[in-house]
Amino acid sequence: MGSIEETPERLLQIRWVARSDQPAPIEAHSPAEALELLSAGSRRFAALGSSGGDLELRLDPEALGFVNTSDPDGILNQEPFAAVLGCSDARVPLELALGRGANDLFVVRVAGNVPGSACLGSLLYAAAHLPRVQLFAVVGHSQCGAVTTAVDALLFPETYPELARLAPLREIVDAVFGSVRLAAAALQRVTGSATFLAAAESRELREALIALTAVANAALSANVVAQHLDRAAAFGVYELAERTVGVMRAGGWEPGLRMAPSDDAGLREVLREAAEGYVSGWLAESSANDPA
Repeated sequence: MGSIEETPERLLQIRWVARSDQPAPIEAHSPAEALELLSAGSRRFAALGSSGGDLELRLDPEALGFVNTSDPDGILNQEPFAAVLGCSDARVPLELALGRGANDLFVVRVAGNVPGSACLGSLLYAAAHLPRVQLFAVVGHSQCGAVTTAVDALLFPETYPELARLAPLREIVDAVFGSVRLAAAALQRVTGSATFLAAAESRELREALIALTAVANAALSANVVAQHLDRAAAFGVYELAERTVGVMRAGGWEPGLRMAPSDDAGLREVLREAAEGYVSGWLAESSANDPA
C-alpha cells in the first residue's frame, strides 16, 4: 500500500500493487503507443487533485527485492518501455507524474534536464541495451530553478560573474542560455514589441519568458536526443500547479507529451504556439485585474 492523504473534502490514494502472477512488463510496440502510455499516466496522476482519486501502480515483487522462486536467479530483468530525461527538482517525481511504476521507465535526472555528455551516455546505453524502450522523452517543469537562473543571468548580467565562478553550476546554466534566446525571440515575434530587455522591467513578461524557456529547453533537448540517438523522442513540461505533463499551445495548456520537433522550423512553430498561449493568458489576467 502506498501513501494515503485524507481531508474532509476528498480522499487521494496512490496504491502500489505487487503481483507475483503478473511477471510480464508493460509493453509498447511503437513510439506512438509509448507516448500514449506516458500521457495517459500523467492524466491519471493529475486526476488525483480533482474531487478525489485512486491511482494504482503495478509492481513486480522482484522490483522491491522480493525473490521470485520461479525465476532462476530471482533478479528482475530491466525492461522499461521508455527512457526519460528529467530535472532533479524534488517536486517532480517523474515515475509518479507519468503514472508509472518500477521497471516501466529508464530515468536520467539532472538539474535543468540538459542533455550533457553524461546524460546522453546514459540514454545511449538504454538505446543499445534495453530493446523494449520505444520512446525517449525529455520532461521539464514549471518554476525550474536552472531555467530561472539562466533567464535572470541574461536579463541582469551583473548577477552572472558570481555564478560563473562556480564551474559545475555555470555549465548547467550556460546550457540553457540558447533556450532563453529562442524563447525571447518567439515572444518578440508574437507580441511585435516585447523585446528581450523589456522582460527585465516587467514582472509579467519575465514570468512569461521563464515559462516559455522551459518549453524551449525541453523541446530543443528532445531534438538533440533524437538526433544523437536516431530514435523517436518526445517532450513535455510538468506543470506544478496542475500536476500534469503537457505543453502550452495557442489555445491554452494541453496535457500530454508531444513528439520532438525534427528541425528548426518545427521548433520555431512549437515556440510560436506556446508564446501565443502564454501571452494570451498574461493579457487575460491583466484585463481581469484592471479595475477599469
